[in-house]
Formats: sequence, C-alpha cells, structure tokens
Amino acid sequence: MKHLIVVALIGITLLSCKKENTSCGLAYFGGEIINPNNDHLVLYDSSNPVDTLYLDENNRFFRTIDNLAPGLYSFVHGGEYQVVLLEPNDSIMIRINTYDFDESLVFTGKGSKKNNFLLGLFVKLERENTTMYELGKLEPAVFQKRLDSIKQEKKDKLNSFLEKYPSSPLFNKVANACIDYNYFAQKEIYPFRYFGKHYVDPDVLPEDFYAFRKEVSYDDEDLKDFYPYYNFLFPHFNNLALGKYVDQTNDTIFNRYSVHYNLNKLQLIDSLIKNKSIKNNLLKYSTRNFLSNSSSPPESEAVYSSFMLKSTNKEHTDYITNFFKTLKNLAPGNRFPEIELIDRNKQNISINSLINKKTVVYFWTKANKNHFIESHQKVAELRAKYPDINFISVNVNHQDVSSWTRNLRKNRFNSKHEYMLRNPEVANKILALYNIYKVIVVDENSRIISSNGNMFNTEFNRLLKELSKENL
Repeated sequence: MKHLIVVALIGITLLSCKKENTSCGLAYFGGEIINPNNDHLVLYDSSNPVDTLYLDENNRFFRTIDNLAPGLYSFVHGGEYQVVLLEPNDSIMIRINTYDFDESLVFTGKGSKKNNFLLGLFVKLERENTTMYELGKLEPAVFQKRLDSIKQEKKDKLNSFLEKYPSSPLFNKVANACIDYNYFAQKEIYPFRYFGKHYVDPDVLPEDFYAFRKEVSYDDEDLKDFYPYYNFLFPHFNNLALGKYVDQTNDTIFNRYSVHYNLNKLQLIDSLIKNKSIKNNLLKYSTRNFLSNSSSPPESEAVYSSFMLKSTNKEHTDYITNFFKTLKNLAPGNRFPEIELIDRNKQNISINSLINKKTVVYFWTKANKNHFIESHQKVAELRAKYPDINFISVNVNHQDVSSWTRNLRKNRFNSKHEYMLRNPEVANKILALYNIYKVIVVDENSRIISSNGNMFNTEFNRLLKELSKENL
C-alpha cells in the first residue's frame, strides 16, 4: 500500500503503560494469511518490533500481548504492511490474501469494527489522493471548496459511526487526525501543483486558504509517530521554506533541490519544532531526500553538515553519515557494487556478471503496485527504442521466488530480465535504495554513469539517447 520507508513513522503509542495505569491490560492478535510470501509476520510498535509471529501449518498465527499500551501498531508481511488499533481487552483476528493485500484484509473479533472503519478510511483516502493531481489544476477557490466538501463527507461518516458505535478517545483522535492531516497536506501540496515550477503567488490564493494552520501543533507528542501527521509536516515546511528561497535567489524557475531552499528548510525545522523526536525525524528525511537527488558534492556536504549540527539523535546521525558515504561510493566513475541476485530458476548470480554492455538497473517493490506496473511498461518502451542498451529489473522484497514470479505472471511481465535481491537488507544499504524510483546506469565495464536517474523524466531519455549514439 505504501513504501516501507513509512514503517518507521507508522506506529503510535498514545498512552504509556505503567503498573498503576488501568488502561494497560491484555489483548489478543492473530489471524490467517492466504498465499503467504514467507513463514512469518512482524508486529511493530512504532519502529520497534513487538514480536515475530510465525505461521503454523495452516498459515495461521496468534499472539497474546500482556500489559498492552493502547495505540496504533503495524504488521508487516512480505514487503507489505497495514495498521491495527489495539487497546486492552481487544481480541482481533485478521484474514489476508497476499494476492490483493489491502483489498482482502478483514478484521474480526472484539475491536474489529473500529479497525475495519480505519482500514476503509485509509484505503479511501489513498484512492482519493491519486486523483488530487487533477484537482490541483482547478482555480484556488474552486479547489478549496471541492476539498472542503470531500473532507466534510468523511467527517459525517465518522460521526455516524461514533453515534452507532461509541468508541474510545484514542480512536476518536486517530480517526479525526487521519482525516484532518490528510486534507491539510493536500492544501500544502496544492500550490506546488497549481503553479508548477513557477513561484507561488500568495495573492492568488483565497485569504483563508491556510487558516487551518492555526489548528496545527508542531509538537504533538501523541502524534509523534503517526504517518498522516508527517505527510502534512513535510509539504508544510516545503511551503514555509519558499519565502526565503525567493529572497535569496534570482531563479525564475523553482528548484526544489536548490541548496539554499533545503538549508532554509532545515533551519525552519530546527527553529520551529521543539519536540526532539518530531524535529529529528523531519531533519533526517529532509536531508536524505536532498542527498539522494543532489549532483553537487559541495552542496551535499553543506546540507550534510547542517543536519549534523541540528540533529540530536545519534542513530539518525549514524544513519545519514553511512548513507552519505554510500552515495559517494555510487558516484559516477566508480564501479557498481557486487550485489548478489536470484534469477527465475532460483540460481544465485552476481549482478556484474550480467553487465556486458551499457545497462540500466531499476528496482521495484510489490508495496508500490503503480510503480511496479508503470516502470515495467516504461522499460518495455525504452527497450524497443534502445535495443543496444540492457535493462535489468530487480525486486527488493523479502519473499520467496514463487511469490516473486507469481507477481510477474499475474501482470503478464516476461521474467527473462527479472531478478530479486538475495539479501535485501544488505543490498538496500549498499545501494541506498530508500527511493524505489532510483535508476542506476552503468557502462559495459560496470562503471557507474548515473546513480540517481528517473526513467520517467526527459533528462533520462536524453541520457539513453546519447549512450545509444556512442554504441553506433
């Protein structure tokens, strides 16, 4: 449903569990996985694994949770995940068919109604968000009216549910936050869609367009690990950073990867957010995004140094330091790392043994179905256009070969040039694969030509055209 990078932001523990706190108690969590991708499911509280639940011979699992702190937990299986709201005395069972993970998921048992409601809300909002690009072309006042109407529809459904099924304050907060922050995020993203690469003209927006910002707290401890909250905060600080960017540069076209813009963003995050956990998360992911897309070593060094001065989380600073070093190793001219793959015949193979001419290496995950399909369709076009260039497709999921090849057959993709990572955890670190859209281009000697290409933009097409000419 979503990129696994969000797993670190998905859990939320709204109430701490202490001996004298009667809100803590026993809960049960179990279920069945149809067509499993592997033999286990992992339950997370925030980014911390609560337990690895192994499937029995009937592909079922069960867990008793003692001293449960009520909150949103995530469960992960075969590269896909969902969330479950667990509170004391809940006894929740799930049923999933991996062929259609999100659509097939059903909750039963005590506590199932609130979870089925939240699941329906998550799926509905995600579907709506895919249509927001078109709505972003509407005039500001029209867009605002349309968005307010869609939001109110969700609020009405939530209120009807609460009248029929009285729920806990925790459920109320989670459900309302999910609706509110999703639409707050769309408000923050809208100017970038409407104005495109040109500067945002605030005079064009309705006077009350950002009135919702008065309701927002940058330091909500209860939401510090809730991903809709972060999905709002990222575009929000993108917007705030635009003001200084306009004053500091003479650019006529907005460049989201400008070093001035990104340094301003880190400064705003550092100065406006007091909650260390929220601040450190925003600093980490904003820095990683810039480093992944930067082609200037001095600018990368400047943003890296700014991050190191501001972050107070050693785990984050270690992560970004290693990530930065990895990107340097992937700089043009360096040799492509030795990565072990598995082919469709379950044979281990080194990726460099597959490279004997200019080659495009691209990646996909079953968690992002749109990219999986669109990238394969795009490569089919490029392969026909540039037959002298090799294209290698690499799946990054933790799964068995049969599940991987089944996915390809289901979508009618030829498995001839398809591979999966033998050790995804190791390879993800070596290749800095947080961005699944990442494309690496190498020459016939496995020397890197480009390490952060995007097959869907015109610059990438120009690169392949030049490489194809060199082969003539």
